[in-house]
Amino acid sequence: MDLERALAAVDGLETPVAVRDDAAMERNLARMAAVAERAGVRLRPHAKTHKSAAVGRRQLDHGAVGLTVATLQEAEVFADSGVADLVIAHPPAGRAKLNRLTHLAARVRRLAVALDDVELAVQVPRSVEILWEVDTGLHRVGTPVGEATLEAVRRLVAAVGQDRFRGLLTHGGHAYRAADQAQRRAAAAEESQGLVATAALIRGAGIAVAEVSVGSTPTAGFAPEFSGVSEIRPGTYVYGDANQVTLGSQALEDCALAVVATVVSTPAADRCVLDCGSKSLSADRIVAGLDGFGLVLGHPALGVARLSEEHAVLTAPDGTGLRVGDRVAVVPAHACTTVNLHPYLLAFDESGRSRWEAVEARGWR
Repeated sequence: MDLERALAAVDGLETPVAVRDDAAMERNLARMAAVAERAGVRLRPHAKTHKSAAVGRRQLDHGAVGLTVATLQEAEVFADSGVADLVIAHPPAGRAKLNRLTHLAARVRRLAVALDDVELAVQVPRSVEILWEVDTGLHRVGTPVGEATLEAVRRLVAAVGQDRFRGLLTHGGHAYRAADQAQRRAAAAEESQGLVATAALIRGAGIAVAEVSVGSTPTAGFAPEFSGVSEIRPGTYVYGDANQVTLGSQALEDCALAVVATVVSTPAADRCVLDCGSKSLSADRIVAGLDGFGLVLGHPALGVARLSEEHAVLTAPDGTGLRVGDRVAVVPAHACTTVNLHPYLLAFDESGRSRWEAVEARGWR
């Protein structure tokens, strides 16, 4: 994030404003595309981070084969923008969602959903492929690696047919619990090797597994180290955030998203208050090593200690050095949930030009 350009872009505007550094974003897109190329895998980014049709198109321009989404609304927005190959990485449970999925399937060339329940798979429209979700360490959804997944996939194929079973999918989100690089690499190995071994077991039983799909920004950089994976689905890499910086999967200069805010109070030398709170800056902290709700660019000694709805409290033991009216840019702890709070981002380029860009797929409908 170019701090000088970020502050200049917001000059004269009310704050808080979510800003995006297009040059930093483009570097992130190119870097992840190169990771996928070195690993010999397909790149299918998770668009829940940016929720933007324009950014989705840039990912496709950088070689992505399609997009991953979390919700039917996101899928519909990207289908409207011309994305023809989508994976919904969330089980479409309930008649309302299944009906909506039927209409969506008629609008795209290729569509798949991830799930871990055979009864639900039977209800999915026949034109939609199935990716079976495997739990490789996050312990959220998915069947355990190995025999348990083999037995589940046997039941799946018997119920819906081999032609609709695309393959296996997992999310190595347990990498966010890593305390250092070695633990992050171990999580990546657990994610990839567990899924590859399970795919081999299923193939050994005579069932074709076309896709072996892994996905998380903290583990994506290790993809070239592991063979047998066919696809990676990182999401946060497009913007970066304080979680990624803390984990070491991205550097602070890679962060393309920030919230510019104004100091509204300096009640003590070691404390000041900004006009951004949990309605504009995510209160979602993922990694244990991150102290606070974001990183204040140009002020490494400042911590975002507390958030309330319209206030962010910054602290510094030796004094904040800020006055009422000063402006700062905060890289959020979690980019995905911060973007979801803003209907528009103010994007700026290296020439200093800025423009408002809609976040079309935010929220729920």
